Amino acid sequence: MHSPLPGALIKYGEELNAIYAAYPQDFGPSRFDIPRPENLPPDYRKGVHRDEWGTVWVSSVDGVHGQVYDYPIKNWKDLDGYRFPSLQEYSSSYVVQNLKNVKTEVSNLGRKGYFVILGFNPGNFFERMQWLRGFRNLLIDFVRKPNRLYAFADRLLEHCLESIGSVLEAKPDAVSFADDWGTQERLMVKPSFWREFFKPRYREMFRLVHDHGAYVYFHSDGYIMDIISDLAEIGVDILNPQFSCFNLEQLAKAINNRMCVSSDVDRQYILPRGSPEEVEAYVKNVVKLFSHERRGGLICRGEINIDVPLENVGAMYRAFEKFGKYA
Repeated sequence: MHSPLPGALIKYGEELNAIYAAYPQDFGPSRFDIPRPENLPPDYRKGVHRDEWGTVWVSSVDGVHGQVYDYPIKNWKDLDGYRFPSLQEYSSSYVVQNLKNVKTEVSNLGRKGYFVILGFNPGNFFERMQWLRGFRNLLIDFVRKPNRLYAFADRLLEHCLESIGSVLEAKPDAVSFADDWGTQERLMVKPSFWREFFKPRYREMFRLVHDHGAYVYFHSDGYIMDIISDLAEIGVDILNPQFSCFNLEQLAKAINNRMCVSSDVDRQYILPRGSPEEVEAYVKNVVKLFSHERRGGLICRGEINIDVPLENVGAMYRAFEKFGKYA
């Protein structure tokens, strides 16, 4: 599965596409359009830019996700007059804005044997709450638990369900979710609060996906060991965790037969700073740990950012091809 970030496509262009073309993926075409900086969404564009949600982003590099500079819901009075963007207003909502064309494209890809994963806007839940309310404010809300926090979450859930429903009209094989829940060594909130507040809302979104015959693909950076069982319980079919935050042997045991794993070749050291030989050895170990049928299956994937040298991209795909067989 190819997973380039926009910045990597801008930096390497057709050199990166040439590697992808040499190792065709099972998840759609193996060539990516090279983004034009002026067409990037606000959170990936160099400078200071406001998105359709009213969040202001700052970034120093085109194609690399920026940081929140300002946010619209500074106090709960701001929530009263706040309006979520309509599905047609999303700057990057190709699926919603061009649903008829997407339905045709997805159908054609399916006939060619591809497994089609579609995202939805906003694509996340916890992160969108942060970007609207402010990270510090939101964590304080989690401690104080005002009624408005629950009203805010329910409004966002309703919006997500509407967006997911639109995406499901295209009949994808899976719908992608992304929420970074961990720091390097622990969850950002108490597991008990996550189960009380977030788990039932995720369950409702995942149920909608399953009711339409699609799978749930869930990405989450950081150490999330405390909630892996919960994610499996509420319907995550494919989990994409950040491998560099885990002991991989322990992670494999925790996942076992519960979910398929979409791999994440170590983005903190191995891919950007390791040698091609280290990349190959790492991939070999990943396949050994996660590809056994009782583990739930493995999708070979590695995210490419601007700090990853092309020689390591090539080494990763050669290793996927060399070792990527079920044990």
